Amino acid sequence: MADDSVPAPSLPGLPYVAGQIILYGIDLNDAKGLTRLDVGLASKAELQIKLGGPAHITGSTVLAYGYAFDGHCYRFDSNRIFIVTGPNAEPAEGCGFDKALGYKMWRISSAEQILEISTALGDAKTLILDSQLPGKRSPNSYAITLRMAHRNGRLGND
Repeated sequence: MADDSVPAPSLPGLPYVAGQIILYGIDLNDAKGLTRLDVGLASKAELQIKLGGPAHITGSTVLAYGYAFDGHCYRFDSNRIFIVTGPNAEPAEGCGFDKALGYKMWRISSAEQILEISTALGDAKTLILDSQLPGKRSPNSYAITLRMAHRNGRLGND
């Protein structure tokens, strides 16, 4: 059993890489680079994800369970799906993720661009209307305004 509080060691020759995040999870891509996700419609449909375009970009669709940063291990509160285009996957090591169970790890820079895919299935009322009720919206969706009142024509305190 692996110790779940010790992250993977640094690469040989690099004792410390500032800003490195080690993402732990499984690669959802099949041999052709295609990811298939069940969308909850009783096997009537699936969401397929494949990177394509004029430039040949290889990447992994990662079902992430946790990550390591600055010598500490962390777990996500729920599984998250990311598309990572930078590094290749390595067999998992550290933070309690065992390569024998199929876990992999990706060493990425904290400045690297990745894509998170979030899926939800429900009726339109729940996904659109109920999500916009006060208290359920993200804090940055509320308007923040600043109003200044003058004090006898002055805007300062002097």
